[in-house]
Amino acid sequence: MRRGVLPLILPALILLLILTIYPTIYLYYMMFQSFNPLVDFAPRFAGLDNFVTFANDSEAWYAIGIMFLLTAITVPAEVGLGVLLAIIFTSRYLQGKILIRSLMLIPMSIPAVIVGLNWKMIFFTYGPLNAFLQSLGLPPQPWLSAPFGDPFNVIFVLAVLDVWQWTPFVMLAVASGIESVPSDIREAASLDGATGLSLLKHIVLPMAKTVIMVIALLRLIDSLRIFDIIYMLTFGGPGNITTTLPFYIYKVGFTLTAAKANIGYAALLSVILLAMAMVLVIMTLMRLFKVEKIIWG
Repeated sequence: MRRGVLPLILPALILLLILTIYPTIYLYYMMFQSFNPLVDFAPRFAGLDNFVTFANDSEAWYAIGIMFLLTAITVPAEVGLGVLLAIIFTSRYLQGKILIRSLMLIPMSIPAVIVGLNWKMIFFTYGPLNAFLQSLGLPPQPWLSAPFGDPFNVIFVLAVLDVWQWTPFVMLAVASGIESVPSDIREAASLDGATGLSLLKHIVLPMAKTVIMVIALLRLIDSLRIFDIIYMLTFGGPGNITTTLPFYIYKVGFTLTAAKANIGYAALLSVILLAMAMVLVIMTLMRLFKVEKIIWG
């Protein structure tokens, strides 16, 4: 029996080893190496030099701060708007639900490259948004630049774009959770005198709470690795204003003209990003699902 199963699972095990286990082990190995392809012929052992570089790297710490700032802005906004839209789109008084949900899928279905190019044109200095502001008698805004060192405009644009693209995902998932509440429970609550708002507050949303928490956790994880929109819209600029940690890892590891071009250092930053995501996810699970009760008893 075992001999018959082994040939079937062996290709999957080999693929897992090649695509997952080996790159992970090599990543941890490169943490302690220094390698700039423009200068070095092969990686050389650097000991703890990469850790010292990170401790003194103000750009890396700034990138971490920007990453968490965008997460703190976008995730609550997406979850809040998504839940609100899910409540509206699951209302029995709303007509054309299928058509509306199909239209809501459009931002999610557009490739990030197209999204970045389109929004870059919209927020351009002489783009349609500033033309609309001028038609109202308002001064045009430098949305994709930060004059006088003020980063608010660019951070605002990135946050709005992320919320626009991923709020429909939250809405659709939460709407599915709301619609999965058994109808007999709703009818029983209605017979007990529960009105629309009280039914929603005390029955529907509590029963969909797990779905909302899972979706919030997924968006939290995904927000920590935002890269493609920044690459297409701002390329981390102006300066390094919109450089998040994932984008900084790209600049250090894959942009050979960067001041700190070092694949070993980029590997260390990747492990640090993974550790931050794991800590944040564990803290969220402990907060939302009381995981410590399961682990510690």
